[in-house]
Amino acid sequence: MLFRKLEDKILSIYNKKTIIFFSFLLSGIFIIFCRLIYLQIINYEKYKKISDNNRVRVIRVKANRGFILDRNDNVLVKNKPSYNLYLVREDIEDKDTLFETLEKKLKFDRELIEKRLKKAYFYQEVLAYRGLTFEELSYFSENIEELQGIKIKLEPVRDYLDSTSISHIVGYLGEVTENDLKTKEGYTGGDLIGKTGVEYFYEDILKGSDGKKYVEVDSLGQVINTFDYKKPIPGKTIKLSIDYRLQEFAEKLFEKKQGSVIVEDIHTGEIITMFSSPSYNLNDFIPYISVEDWKKLVEDKKKPLLNRAIESHYAPGSVFKILMAYAGLNEKVITPRTEFFCNGELSYRNYNYKCWKKGGHGNVDLKKAIAESCDVYFYNVGLLLGIDKISEYADLFRLGQYTGVDLPNEKKGVFPSRQWKKDVLKQIWFPGETIIASIGQGYVSLTPIQMVNMLAGTFNGGKILKPHVVKSIIDGQQELNLKTEMYADISIPEWIKKAIIEGMKEAVYGTHGTSYRARVESITVAGKTGTAQVVSLKKTEKYDDDKIPEKFRDHSWFGAIFPAKNPQYALISMVEHGGSGSQSAAALAGALINKMVDLGYVSN
Repeated sequence: MLFRKLEDKILSIYNKKTIIFFSFLLSGIFIIFCRLIYLQIINYEKYKKISDNNRVRVIRVKANRGFILDRNDNVLVKNKPSYNLYLVREDIEDKDTLFETLEKKLKFDRELIEKRLKKAYFYQEVLAYRGLTFEELSYFSENIEELQGIKIKLEPVRDYLDSTSISHIVGYLGEVTENDLKTKEGYTGGDLIGKTGVEYFYEDILKGSDGKKYVEVDSLGQVINTFDYKKPIPGKTIKLSIDYRLQEFAEKLFEKKQGSVIVEDIHTGEIITMFSSPSYNLNDFIPYISVEDWKKLVEDKKKPLLNRAIESHYAPGSVFKILMAYAGLNEKVITPRTEFFCNGELSYRNYNYKCWKKGGHGNVDLKKAIAESCDVYFYNVGLLLGIDKISEYADLFRLGQYTGVDLPNEKKGVFPSRQWKKDVLKQIWFPGETIIASIGQGYVSLTPIQMVNMLAGTFNGGKILKPHVVKSIIDGQQELNLKTEMYADISIPEWIKKAIIEGMKEAVYGTHGTSYRARVESITVAGKTGTAQVVSLKKTEKYDDDKIPEKFRDHSWFGAIFPAKNPQYALISMVEHGGSGSQSAAALAGALINKMVDLGYVSN
C-alpha cells in the first residue's frame, strides 16, 4: 500500500515535468513559427530586397536637363559632364577610416553626408561630392577597391554660352532643401533644382524624368552585369524671347552702372531684352558654389543677385506723365490744345509746388508739356482728375501689382490711393499728395517691368498683356509657342495715342526736348525722360551731379516707343543714381535702339 502511494506520487511529479517541458517546447516552436511568418510573409518584400541587393541592385539614371535657347536658336545653356562621388551605406566596411580619407582629399561635409546616409534606403547611392578634379578622380579610381562603399558617376551639369549677361534671366541651380524633398516628387538629397530665373519658374519642364537600370554586382559592390534598363526622359528645351546679342550689348552699356533695361514687343508681350546690372557669374555655381563665394554675393552692397528689372521699385518720375496724359484726355479734363501757364511753380493752399525749370515754361499745351516735361502742367491735370481717378487708371495698367512675368521674385511696388493710405499709414489723403503723385513722386514706387508694360498697353491700343521671357517649349521635333495672355482691353482711341506720341517725338527731336540723347537717325523714336529724386535738397542748394555723392544723385529713367510711326516696341531704361533722365538713361536707350536697327528689328 505504501509502495503504491509512492509510485503514484513519482508518476505525478514526472507528468508535471513532462507537461512543463512540452509546454516550453511548444511555446518555442510557436515563437519560431510566428517569426518565420513575420520574416517570410509579412516582411517578405523588405528582406527579399535586402537579399537581392547583395547581388542585384536598382540604380537611378539621372535625366539630362533641358537646354535653353535664345529667340534665334543660340544655345545659351546646355550640359557638360561632371564626375561625382557617391557612397553606399551597406557597402562601407570602416566608415571612420573612409571619412577620414575623404576629408583629407576633399572639402567634405561629414555631418551632412552622415545625415543623408541615415535617411537613405537600402543600397541607395548618396551624393557625397560633386565635381571631382582630374587628380581627385585619378586617386579614387585607383583606390576604389580599398575604399569600399564609394561610387564614381558621370553626370551632367550646366554649361553656359555667356555666364553674366543672361544670369538674371536664366538663373542658377542649387541643391534641394529639406522642404523641397518633402513637397516635390522625384528628388533625393544632393539633387540640383532651379533656384532663380527660368531654371526655377520652368523647373518641371526642364527637369525631365529619371530612368533606372537593374545591375548585378560583385562582393565589392561593383557592377558586373546590366540586365534591364529604363531610359531616362530628358527635360524639354526652352526657347526664350530674349535676343542674346542685345543682352551682350546691354551688358557693355551698363559697365560700372547700376540699373536695368527692358524692351518689350507691345503686341505679343515678349521681352526682347531684360538686363539688370550688376549681374553675377553663373559659373560660380558650377559644380557648386563655395560658402565663401556665396557669402560674398549675398553681402555685396551692390546686390548683384537682385534682378532690378522686376525686384526693385522706385519713384518713376516724369515717365509716369504718359499715363497722366492718357487719363486726362480720356476723362476729357484736357484736350491736346488745353494750356496751363507755368511760371516755375504752382501755388496751392499756401504751398508752392516747384517745376524743374526755375523760370517756368510759359504757356504750355500737351505737346509742349510732354516734350519739355513741365511739372506745373501735370500738377494741374492731377488736380482735375483727383487721386481716386488717377489710382483707377493705374489699376487698369496693373501699376503697383504683379505683371505676372514668368520669372520668380517679382515685386509689386506701390501705387497709392486714398484707401491705401488709410489702411497702411492710418492717415487721410491730402490734395498736395495728389499733386506730387501726378509727376510720379511721393508714395509712388514702381518696377521697370510695370513701366514698360504700361507703355506697351498704352500704344498697342489698350491691350494689357502679361509680359513673358519664354517664347516656346520644344519637345523633340515639336515646338509649342506660348500663348500671350491678356488681362484687359481698355480700347484707347487712336487720336489719344497720336496726341501723346507727338509730344514724345518732340521730346526726342524738338529744340527744347528733354530726350535728345535718345535720337536715332534711321528711325523716329518717341520718348520721355524721368528723374526720380533720391534725397531732398534745401532751397538754397543747387542740384549738381558732379558735386553730389553718387548715392544721393537722382535716379535716371527713360521710356520710349519705336518706331513712332507704327509702334512695335516699348523700352524702359533705368540707371540708379544716374542723374537726370536726359543724361544716362536716354543715352543708353538710344544706343540700344540703334543696335536693334542694325540687327534688323525696326525700320521707318
